[in-house]
Amino acid sequence: MLHALLLSRSQAPGTPDGHQIMPFAMYAKQIESELDLRVENVATKSPQDRTDAIARAIQSDAPPKFILVMPHWAEPVDELCVWFDSIRDMLDRADLASTKLVMLDYYAPTSSPHFPVMAHVDIYIKRQTLANPSQYNTQYQSGFVYADFVADTWGFDLGDWHFGSLIPQGHAHKLVSGWNLGITPRYRRMLRLCALSPLPWSARPIDLHLRVGTINRTDKKQEWYQFSRGKALQSVERLKGSIRMSGSGRVGTKRYYAELFTSKIVFSPFGWGEVCFRDYEAIAAGALLIKPDMSHLQTEPDIYIPNQTYVPVAWDYSDAADVIERYLSDPSECKRIISNARHALLKYDRQDHFVDTLARCLQLETKARSNDR
Repeated sequence: MLHALLLSRSQAPGTPDGHQIMPFAMYAKQIESELDLRVENVATKSPQDRTDAIARAIQSDAPPKFILVMPHWAEPVDELCVWFDSIRDMLDRADLASTKLVMLDYYAPTSSPHFPVMAHVDIYIKRQTLANPSQYNTQYQSGFVYADFVADTWGFDLGDWHFGSLIPQGHAHKLVSGWNLGITPRYRRMLRLCALSPLPWSARPIDLHLRVGTINRTDKKQEWYQFSRGKALQSVERLKGSIRMSGSGRVGTKRYYAELFTSKIVFSPFGWGEVCFRDYEAIAAGALLIKPDMSHLQTEPDIYIPNQTYVPVAWDYSDAADVIERYLSDPSECKRIISNARHALLKYDRQDHFVDTLARCLQLETKARSNDR
């Protein structure tokens, strides 16, 4: 059996880095049986922690065939490249030149400041990638296509905010689109709870769920994504009084989920990245997901099939109010899309598609799987 060493940052629910590694525990048995791969997860907080964990692993009876590294998004790219080179030297000295170094990029946007790392690793897994890879050759002002859109469309001053980099020439083939926030035990429970005792569409008291977090909670000026979410709220302002909306401010976890399960439509603007926890939560809770057009990216589980598993609106929200009104007036169409979305998420979970995703990312063969799942 092959051995993979996963150097994670957190296993905490509700965190992007925690969500990124949950599937390894959820599907550990399937990964072993179908990929002949055992994944050892070691939590690390610093480059030295990572180095120490790798040193122990390569001295063990089963040295790793893959080393998956999840650094912090703010780690300086030059230092990270040097660190990967030092690990490659360590592996070479241990006669483990065939061990593959894998960068696990859990960062929210389709962009990343760490793309230069591709020249120093074998595989670069990003939780979502641009559907058109040639866009990664574009020098965006902010590094991120949507932040540039906010600046260009609404005149927002991005200042020195930048979250991007170019892919090194000759290394683009190492970039692979991975898995996103939708694979967790919590969403699995939500899907099953909603299936066992669904609240009928007509009985859901909240027409539109709007908990989108626009308030700046730091001493710094409002960030561009908070500004953008403010524009999203403004776009549905005229619907007040004609439909029932949730509030838009922060609430406790229990109330938040109670509102999701009693909402017909969940409006999910982009945040610091395009994919939000709310996207998968909405579907798991049996609501219709409406959000800005996602056709520019790819990720798994794929719940972003326009007008089939979600309803897209323009990035500037110019059509949002009209779209929401149209779907509230067409319950049968809403139910069809909701059913499709739930089926897509359930299918990914029940048929162990994470194993397939991991196999694709690591370039491994998958053993034959029974068809009764």
